[in-house]
Amino acid sequence: MGFGTYIEAGGYASSSDNTPFWLRTGQFGIVPNYAPAGVLQASISKKYVFFDSLANRPKKLDWKAAVSPVLTFDKTNNTKVLLPEAFASVRFKNTELYVGRRKELMGLGDSTLTSGFYSGSGNALPIPKIQIGTIGFTPLKFTKSFLAIHAGFSHGWFNTDYLDGVRLHQKFLYFRLGKPKSKAKFYFGLNHNVLWAGHSDYLKQHPELALDGKLPSSWKFYPNVIFAYTSKNWFEKNGYGAFDSYRLGNHLGSYDFAFDVTVNDHKLFVYHQHPFEDVSSMLFKNIPDGLYGINYKTISNSSSNGFRITHLTLEFLTTKDQSGSTFYIPGSKYQGADNYFSHSQYTEGWSYLGRTIGTPFIIPSKDMDHSKVVNDRFFPNNRVNMWYIGVQGAIAKSWLLTFRTSYSRNFGTPGANFDPVLPQLSSLLSAQYRIARLNTSIIAKVAIDRGDIFTKNTGGYLGIRKSW
Repeated sequence: MGFGTYIEAGGYASSSDNTPFWLRTGQFGIVPNYAPAGVLQASISKKYVFFDSLANRPKKLDWKAAVSPVLTFDKTNNTKVLLPEAFASVRFKNTELYVGRRKELMGLGDSTLTSGFYSGSGNALPIPKIQIGTIGFTPLKFTKSFLAIHAGFSHGWFNTDYLDGVRLHQKFLYFRLGKPKSKAKFYFGLNHNVLWAGHSDYLKQHPELALDGKLPSSWKFYPNVIFAYTSKNWFEKNGYGAFDSYRLGNHLGSYDFAFDVTVNDHKLFVYHQHPFEDVSSMLFKNIPDGLYGINYKTISNSSSNGFRITHLTLEFLTTKDQSGSTFYIPGSKYQGADNYFSHSQYTEGWSYLGRTIGTPFIIPSKDMDHSKVVNDRFFPNNRVNMWYIGVQGAIAKSWLLTFRTSYSRNFGTPGANFDPVLPQLSSLLSAQYRIARLNTSIIAKVAIDRGDIFTKNTGGYLGIRKSW
């Protein structure tokens, strides 16, 4: 029936009050920011079955579900019960409908070792939503399977602490050129994310941003959200402020391009995620901004007792251009200073419950070293150059080793530059030893932060996981 269960218990320690960057990054919001801390997590799930072995034929209709509760506690005596995953879904052939929270990334890239996809990196707790879409890439038969699509459309409930009633709209559409068994394939597409609706008392103090503290929330505006379009003077006709004349809500996303080639047991995957936040960046006025990546992996499940590299990922992220350094550009009908992940109405921008949803290198102020970073913005630094290496290897079938390291140069935001530029080095080494006869793994991690964005820090994690 495809059921799976595990339980894991572990603890975090660090030389400062904060958990090091790479221990908490990409963990779907479950690792406490403060250490020492403890985490107890469990999961029970049922997967799709695509082939009915008893009937000896494909299974067209099936269901899937998962519940993954997490209990955390830290040095501040802050105890939380989290649900990073709690969903149910049903599929017909390769189309599914799901409701709830599900661990997902958004974009084309290496999901195993990435530093974090631009739009959705798995850094924050998943947002509850309802989504209809395909299960991976679905070949179109009328093209003889040369063209395949991966698409989704969703509505989410973006429950924030500072603004009530915020909604999330998401959609994505990706194409693959190349048959499923082709040695080379090309991919392209985009994802589009919108925060919209909501009301709050703090907005009442800013009539230039909202009318009586309320943002446009009527469902009659949904087409404006989906298509990122407003007609001339529509805001006056509907009784809203001039701020909404440009776009209704906070829009962002990325154009993604990728290419992969497989030779024998080796696969090379090259990808680029190009960010957009407004018309100028949608028209590529912000080149060369984005995430660039190369991933190499071996497909063979070798049983060699020696050490072997199974994955290697190199990435470069730049967000410096932002369509120019100023919002108004003389002689141009487009604006600059895209100010990634930030927004005037949604003051915590592209974050959820205090964590960045997209690339973790655009970091909330609360996670930074305030002796070096003095800025009252939620994201005081979104102009970044970052270089990253991720390596994963194995020894026989018992040891899984992972190394991640990132070095960034941080320039501040448009109009509020850091002087001098702030460097940051963060690294992690993890080892997982599997005891096959017990279905149990012992996990150890060590991480460091050295630089000016975070306080100097060394920390680690030790845990044990039992699977059934």
